[in-house]
Amino acid sequence: MNIRSNDQSKRIWRVPAYLPYLQPDLTDEALADAEQILGYSLPKDFISLLREQNGGYIRYALSDMPHQLIKGIGPNFPSLTDFDWSEEQEYVSFPLDGLVPFDGDGHWHICLDYRESAEAPSVAYVDVERDSSSIIAPSFGAYLSLLETAYSDQFVLQPLGDIDGFISRLSSALDCEFLDPDSLAHGYPVYRARLGGPASSEWIWLSPNRAPRGFVRSDDPRYEQLRNVLPGHGLRFDELPEASYLMGATEGQRGHVQRAVETLGYVLQPLHGYVDDNPKS
Repeated sequence: MNIRSNDQSKRIWRVPAYLPYLQPDLTDEALADAEQILGYSLPKDFISLLREQNGGYIRYALSDMPHQLIKGIGPNFPSLTDFDWSEEQEYVSFPLDGLVPFDGDGHWHICLDYRESAEAPSVAYVDVERDSSSIIAPSFGAYLSLLETAYSDQFVLQPLGDIDGFISRLSSALDCEFLDPDSLAHGYPVYRARLGGPASSEWIWLSPNRAPRGFVRSDDPRYEQLRNVLPGHGLRFDELPEASYLMGATEGQRGHVQRAVETLGYVLQPLHGYVDDNPKS
């Protein structure tokens, strides 16, 4: 099933939206200007996504490959039209002209690849440091079908009305102490505890499905401008009940944590049993 309807396309974007990476709503004029700058027409599936949300983090990932966002079209960083291959070209043995990166960190890039076809781009992975280029998918639609739920190793705890009471009982069962919840990284509170002593690298974490629709950190230069852009709350996974929580643990303690939660009488199920494996299923 292709991403075309509003409900399907909205599911690809992560909630909450990281507001500094969100571009203004995509207009026909902005799209035309971007395609003129790029020298290519963008795939319809790509445009459809940007009509729903003009860039940002996605809730999916590519297996064994770094990928977490799709750039939008607009004046803010990161923007689809804001790239220059002139410096990178001397470090690789293949042509970069015809590649339009929509994610990357400067060392690697995931790109619309127009090098073989100016009308029907494939999707390529380019690693400048390793001087390598490979085709991920023959089209943007095929790329969408390869995306997998980024949190597939987490569990769903539902419903949970008294989070403080649950954490207190779980702390006793696991003989651990949860840190104060931290909302800085993701915009919603994450409750974490180290398992197995102060020198252990094993952790458990817990976070709500209900989250702000958008977030920006208070030290961001555009905080006052952005903080009310997406008011209210939404669901990180609209397939889950609003009062549910997501729980994860490092691999060495995952089974132990699952047994402890179930012994306390709570229902814990794998996340992948609730959500679509990819946004084209």
